[in-house]
Amino acid sequence: MNKEPLQSSSQLIEQAIAIAQAGRKKKIVVAAAQDADVLDAVSQAKADNYVDPILVGDKTKIIMLAQENNIDITDIEIVDKTDVSEAAHTAIRLAADGDADAVMKGFLPTSALLKTLLDNKYNLKGQFILSHCAVLDIPGYHKLLNLTDGGMVVQPDVEQKKDIIENAILVSKALSLSPIKIAVSAPYNIVYDNQQHVRDDIEKLLPYISEKQNDVVIQAPIPFDSAVSKKTETKTYNKQEVIGDADIFVSNSIEECNIIAKTLIHFAQAVFAGVIVGAKVPVSLVSRSDTVQNKKTSIALAVLIADYYQQQNIWGDR
Repeated sequence: MNKEPLQSSSQLIEQAIAIAQAGRKKKIVVAAAQDADVLDAVSQAKADNYVDPILVGDKTKIIMLAQENNIDITDIEIVDKTDVSEAAHTAIRLAADGDADAVMKGFLPTSALLKTLLDNKYNLKGQFILSHCAVLDIPGYHKLLNLTDGGMVVQPDVEQKKDIIENAILVSKALSLSPIKIAVSAPYNIVYDNQQHVRDDIEKLLPYISEKQNDVVIQAPIPFDSAVSKKTETKTYNKQEVIGDADIFVSNSIEECNIIAKTLIHFAQAVFAGVIVGAKVPVSLVSRSDTVQNKKTSIALAVLIADYYQQQNIWGDR
């Protein structure tokens, strides 16, 4: 199976298919599956033969939506749970029991799903905090770019950034990246006296990650344009490795990350794959406005991460 670095959204799906063909097809359970776009995405992913979905939710509504939108769910298992909270618990229980390898958010609040995921009785908490990775295939950029965290931590401090980066590194390893190049955001490429968070990144965050990870290059402060364009290299950075070649861009706030990601999606037609990491199973998380293509790619990303966890025995027997 291909171990070359994955550099496009199409390669994510191709690799998910290769995993299935190698006899390791994954199961993804959808919590509150009564959502037409989600149904369409999982139906297409099943048709492409890279995942086996389990739909947990209001069976009557699920069937009605499938019929109204010409979505084939004939051979997809449905677990009838009309109550949203019960659907969330049922989906998470399936993952906790090893009957599903990944979870996908359907028609329910993100907070409700994640609260259930972190319930101690399911033993799905990981080593780090939960964080969101938006892996984008951007026209004009030569590889995938992981933006984090635009979905969980509002304004991360240094300790939270450590966890966010550790989670993002796991995603990069699932994509077979080596070395992993990380840019830590800042508004400027120099440090001003009133930017304590930038000083903290340089003095505390960079040494921690560099010492702990031997296949990572991490640099700060790096504005977004410098992370993705080499035009700034000769002017200010003296050929630092991350400039114009970042795999991961670590933002300073949930707003910053959201603005960058959604601008690229809506105006540059970037293909988006969203996943929450930090638990023992990946959670495919997309917004209501995301296209079916984005949802399919998000499923593929969750498959790759779940397979990496299992092949590397990251969590042992859960």
